Amino acid sequence: MHNWETKDPYLTAWVRLRQASDAALRATEIELGKRQTTLAQMDVLLILSMSKIPLSPGEISAYVFREKHSVSALLSRMQRAGYVKKVRSKKDQRVVKIQIQPKGKELLNQSVAVIVGYARDLLRTRFTEKEIKQFDRSMKALRDLALRELGTDAKRIPATIEWEPEPLGQWQGIIKRYHAGEAGVRRVAAASKSK
Repeated sequence: MHNWETKDPYLTAWVRLRQASDAALRATEIELGKRQTTLAQMDVLLILSMSKIPLSPGEISAYVFREKHSVSALLSRMQRAGYVKKVRSKKDQRVVKIQIQPKGKELLNQSVAVIVGYARDLLRTRFTEKEIKQFDRSMKALRDLALRELGTDAKRIPATIEWEPEPLGQWQGIIKRYHAGEAGVRRVAAASKSK
């Protein structure tokens, strides 16, 4: 990756935004790869674990902001791996719902610390709490503008989605460790996995 400098501050900021996102996502993918999973799989498992009801592939694609055909292929791979199960409706065989399986819950519980811990570690080393709140407001405004360009908007999470106790407990445990001064997401993730 190169440090592109332009005379246009907007173009330079755009390049840096892309580079920061690409680098952070690649680092996360490397850590998740050690657990034989991907960020896309984690997105699906996380939303399934938070849903009070089984979701259709179309609903999942809307939550994870991916094309339906790519989510369908991803779900097929995840079913072969035993992470999810496709269940046909008894009323209408054309309707398919996706259920997280115990193997998927186990993988999520092992990997959520990587995602949450890495994100917090990366952002916390650079931003104060006040700065991160301002950064978040700026990113939200940019996201909302881009979504308007796409003819859509950020929708409220429905009442059928909530945190299940296991991932939330792990997230809260990571936050407590950070407040206690423990550093290094890889050490936190490794400690969580070895328990």
